Amino acid sequence: MQIGRTVRESQVVMSQVMLPGDANPSGNVHGGVIMKLVDTAAGVCATRHVRGRTVTARIDSMSFLQPVFVGDLVTLKASVNDVGRTSLEVGVRVEAENLTTGVVRHVSSAHLVFVALDDAGKPREVPPLIAESDDERRRMAEAKLRRANRQRGDDAMEAMRNTEGSRAVLATWRRPGTHLLVVGHRGAAGMAPENTMLSFERAVSLGVDAIELDVHLCRDGVPVVIHDHSVDRTTDGHGLVADLTVDQLKRLNAAARFEADVVHAEIPTLDEVLSWAHRKTRVVIELKDTRNPALVKSTLDLVQRHDMLRDVMLISFDHFALREARQICRDVCTGALYVGRPVDPVGLAAACGADALCPHWASILREDVDLAHRAGLAVCVWTVNQPAEIEAALSLGLDSVTSDVPDRLLARREPRP
Repeated sequence: MQIGRTVRESQVVMSQVMLPGDANPSGNVHGGVIMKLVDTAAGVCATRHVRGRTVTARIDSMSFLQPVFVGDLVTLKASVNDVGRTSLEVGVRVEAENLTTGVVRHVSSAHLVFVALDDAGKPREVPPLIAESDDERRRMAEAKLRRANRQRGDDAMEAMRNTEGSRAVLATWRRPGTHLLVVGHRGAAGMAPENTMLSFERAVSLGVDAIELDVHLCRDGVPVVIHDHSVDRTTDGHGLVADLTVDQLKRLNAAARFEADVVHAEIPTLDEVLSWAHRKTRVVIELKDTRNPALVKSTLDLVQRHDMLRDVMLISFDHFALREARQICRDVCTGALYVGRPVDPVGLAAACGADALCPHWASILREDVDLAHRAGLAVCVWTVNQPAEIEAALSLGLDSVTSDVPDRLLARREPRP
């Protein structure tokens, strides 16, 4: 039986002045610098409690509340919040002091989970934690709730991922002998009216591996293929898609705003597109107006009705919608759309059960791609059109690239070595 240790015995306070080399071009300190300091302080705290080796298992949460500037004195206060059998949670509060004015700001908070290891690198038991104050008991209770939530989330992820690897599924979409999936954005939106049968047919005639489209629910509750919430930009009509019936949408000309000489094109329903695409091409479906609670299930119902579960990937900026899709049908392939460069993209995908990361091409680096691949995730970027963009994207080791002008990508796609 191990002897318990108090919170005070392992607490750590660590300070460091931020230097010019810690800052980005805007003068703010890099988030990565703060994260490294947080991990260091938390790691010392965990090691003190265990009096042995520990390793960071996960960053359960990391909040950046205010920017940190060059010259600030950053102080990190780390303490153990809760312990399990072989793991422990450490909480870190980060403060920044302006040494000129003396003003102290709470700039960040984090919760990290560590695992204790023996000399052979195997998990070992952690000493019990003794809470001595009401505040420590409160933080312990909150940490136990987080631990229970983590376990539920891990169990749900394990259940969702108890299926074939969807990265392997995407690999089967590619043309034989190639190492990159080329996806036509809204069909071939640079060559034909976007999200119309004319555009989809043009993309397939060029030889794309898949087409991408957007889906909303109209007033009838029918999934229709259109990008915007309204019809104003792409048709000769006016109004919100959600306020118009299928018959009203069908009377609009989806080619009216297209610059080239195209006379007429209808807004298709998702049912029509999937019926046409079956055994012809794969389809990437972006879930758009996810505020409508029926969108995800209505879309999945059509995918399954057309027997295209292995030929469809659902993507969305709404990661709650992707999680819902996996809960409805755990075998559906999903991709998490996002903008920017998140600190933990693998965690982002895990939180919603996604199989692929779908960032803008300009916001991802080769090391991000390698990290995703090590985690079993595909990386599918959008929207690559210009020659310089194509060259940059092709150097990243991606799984798929989406383009308005897929012929340019197809011309540059190299055979698998």
